[in-house]
Amino acid sequence: MSTVMPALFALRTPLPHELPVEVVERKGVGHPDTLADGIAELASIRYSQHCLDTVGAVLHHNLDKVAVLGGRAAFTDTDGVYDRPLRVVFGGRISTTFAGRPLPVREILEQAAVDHLRTALPGFDRVKLELRHETTDSSKFPHWFAPRSLDDLPERRGAFSNDTAYLVGSAPRTATETVVLLAEAFFRRLPWAGSDIKALAVRDGRAWTVTVCVPALAGHLTSSAEFDDAVTATAGELTELLAQRLPGRVTVVCNTRNSRTGPLSGQYFTLSGSAVDYGEDGLVGRGNARTGVISGAHLAGTEATFGKNPAYHVGKVGGWLADEAARAVAAEFGPCRIALLWRNGAPYDEPASIEITAVNQARPWEAEELVRATLSRTDWMEDLLAGRYLPAIAPVEELLADLERAVR
Repeated sequence: MSTVMPALFALRTPLPHELPVEVVERKGVGHPDTLADGIAELASIRYSQHCLDTVGAVLHHNLDKVAVLGGRAAFTDTDGVYDRPLRVVFGGRISTTFAGRPLPVREILEQAAVDHLRTALPGFDRVKLELRHETTDSSKFPHWFAPRSLDDLPERRGAFSNDTAYLVGSAPRTATETVVLLAEAFFRRLPWAGSDIKALAVRDGRAWTVTVCVPALAGHLTSSAEFDDAVTATAGELTELLAQRLPGRVTVVCNTRNSRTGPLSGQYFTLSGSAVDYGEDGLVGRGNARTGVISGAHLAGTEATFGKNPAYHVGKVGGWLADEAARAVAAEFGPCRIALLWRNGAPYDEPASIEITAVNQARPWEAEELVRATLSRTDWMEDLLAGRYLPAIAPVEELLADLERAVR
């Protein structure tokens, strides 16, 4: 007997773009929390692909406990050198054997960390790096992380939620969400800018205020005044670009604690491109959501995504299904929010509740049909292993096109 409850249609609460005030933040690809997310996600992808290639299925793992522990750089006026390493600690649980044969887990995880950091940190070659392994194969089920054969993977007979969880998807991006992504991309394309860029946008009615914090990257600027001039000029260009596309007043404010005096290294100055140079730490799940931004108005759900098993983990599979359902509903009914609740052990096509909030709710049963059709899909693996949720910077041109669509 099905345990599915009837779809619960949210009372017509406002969607984010309809709110009088909307606040969105983006932690850039070089932010310590985003580094942890990216390492965890790439490690899971690489491990999953290795498992598929060698044993024919993704073995049990959850690598969502990665920590990036900041290093320390000793600075001169315009340069510096690492004197304490950046440390990446792998936590979580993972299968290290299959049918009694060892898997190259350490090598896969370490290469994933190096590859992601090299991509995310423009000054990676100046960083001292130390890798630590604290993963375990502990479980009350003796063969969960030490499978004797594929028969020890019960999800292969049908994926099910591994926990009780609430996942929220929304589509399309609001203009404010796109603005923070664009702010990062606009600064990051410049050679002097590091990658630990944080942008926060507030839309108050039809007025946008964007605050950006962008680091200097060693080797490109010679003084605090030159840094201030570069930031000010770029902020002006970004203001003009946004003012041409947004329907109201636009203000861009950058590096509010910097000054034009003192040594360059006394400003927001980095060797790697990130505040990890100062000992700043990062943890999976403390930063951006699957969408790449932090947007409280969209609701957050209860699960982080990065590093979780793409075969069946509700934080990964449930998030993908919520996102795909939102995309399908938005294509027919305009901006929407889809919220799904699964109980532990439930098949993915049997959520405990479905909430649908859309701009056009004249035919709610049709929206529910789209959601349920999405929940019957089982083709998420290829998309997840292609890196759908890996932290990345979209091209400026692509984000400008998204912004124009959002304000129509």
